[in-house]
Amino acid sequence: MASSIVQINFNFASTRSEYEAACAASAPQFAAMPGLNWKIWLMNEADREAGGLYLFDDAEAAQGFAQQVAGMLAEFGFANVSIKLFEPIETLTAITRGPITPRATSFGRMAAAATAQVPTITPAAAYDQIERDPSTLVIDVRDAADIAQTGTIPGAINLSYGALTYLADNEVPDSWRDPRLADRSRAIITTCILGPLGALGGKLLTDMGFSDVKILEGGVQGWLDAGLPVAKNGSA
Repeated sequence: MASSIVQINFNFASTRSEYEAACAASAPQFAAMPGLNWKIWLMNEADREAGGLYLFDDAEAAQGFAQQVAGMLAEFGFANVSIKLFEPIETLTAITRGPITPRATSFGRMAAAATAQVPTITPAAAYDQIERDPSTLVIDVRDAADIAQTGTIPGAINLSYGALTYLADNEVPDSWRDPRLADRSRAIITTCILGPLGALGGKLLTDMGFSDVKILEGGVQGWLDAGLPVAKNGSA
């Protein structure tokens, strides 16, 4: 897939410091955006013009972002908004050392992208949901040895992240699957000790077609910090 660049320019009415302060909160959200390799923030203070250059993995991701951001910029009151999409000329860009090679991913980046894609749920809200709907399936995606050390949410089942890749797959032989994952509409909450691995588990299930998946904010540690009980042995 060919990478794609989005170029955005607009005029702003505030001061530069006000503009940068307003954008600071959104920077981590851009960093976690699926399909985005990097963003360069642009500023022409003299003309009060700002914007950005965005490198996306492919044209589909770039087009989706361009359509989404157009309405947002209009709501924020920016003037003279220009949004353009480009395909980089990779052969020439390589000669001039342009940074168009996709950035290697990392555990933190994958977890942030998963959290941006899959809904999260607080420990208190998760507790209430489990009380209201006992069929809610809580999956702790850690290895069993890790769960034995810390405990997990009462009633949670232990399906490690590695095993989940085939236990939830409808295209593998029946003997490989977990029957508790047969219903793609079943309410599921994924967790780990702090949240990131649970986020990857939640995204994996979402990508496999599960429609009601949530990630537990803060993981089991967040559950403990909320004063909620844990079980020392998760079920298999």
